[in-house]
Amino acid sequence: MALINHAKGEINAKIVYYGPGLSGKGTNLNYIYRKLKPEHRGKLKTMNVGKDRMFFFDFAPPGQGKVGDYSIRFHVYSIIGEVAGDTAWKMVLKGADGLVFVADSAPDRMTANIESLDELRKIMRGYGMSIKDLAGVLQCNKRDLDNPLPMAEMENALNYGGFAVMPAVAGKGEGVLESLFTLMKGVLKNLRESGVAPGLEAEEPVAPEAAAPVAKEEIPAAVETPPTAAEEELPGMEPVFLAAAEEPAIIPAPVETAPPVAAEDGAALAPVIEIAGTPELLSVGRLRLPLRIRCGDTVKEVPLLITIELGVE
Repeated sequence: MALINHAKGEINAKIVYYGPGLSGKGTNLNYIYRKLKPEHRGKLKTMNVGKDRMFFFDFAPPGQGKVGDYSIRFHVYSIIGEVAGDTAWKMVLKGADGLVFVADSAPDRMTANIESLDELRKIMRGYGMSIKDLAGVLQCNKRDLDNPLPMAEMENALNYGGFAVMPAVAGKGEGVLESLFTLMKGVLKNLRESGVAPGLEAEEPVAPEAAAPVAKEEIPAAVETPPTAAEEELPGMEPVFLAAAEEPAIIPAPVETAPPVAAEDGAALAPVIEIAGTPELLSVGRLRLPLRIRCGDTVKEVPLLITIELGVE
């Protein structure tokens, strides 16, 4: 759910781009990030969760700044490529306010679409929710294929949540901002109806303001055809560790190392610190990071607990 800081008058809403591998999730976020003006967006960041790769950024809708008496910022998350398990998606979906299901219009990818939808429903049930509880868009991507699945067939098979349905060709930017804008309106509508923050009924969001075209070397456009094992890569992203589902990220504090141990030949052995597993989100603002410390033949595993005080300057 949205994180409301009444003291600061801020609303932080989380939206997720979900779907089967290579359906175009990364292409969507790549296009959105390049179109937003730098002054309205945060840094594009990435995080490895086991074998999977999460990436995310945040932005403030330009031109309005306030929604009622509150400023609003959207935090956008997705996973690149084929996903090894459900761990990464569970982290991404926790606390989500809205979702774009990016479906592949290729006839031979309908099974993958349905399996991805079933996994989404399973994860949401684990949080005591249904996808019907989220604002959502079903984006039927790759409509430029020679023989795409009919939109009506995709809607009948995949629109379990009663989402708005949008055609798209993400590789060309068609339907990308339209999908985002539709989702933003849905998220704000849910916030108004829930009464989470007073004054939300005062304004409607405006479409994200596009930046001037940028050189490809700043952030190259993702290439979707032919697809590879890893979905479109976005160079230049800053690696961080996710701190809480509602917060964009936090970099772990440095770990104090033990004094060097002398080896048999008198040389000092510097301890080596490694990440021993997947970061575990304990609660909002609390993260456990498993570490492994090696010093010569001695190996010790210890957890690093990270706590964030939300709403504190």
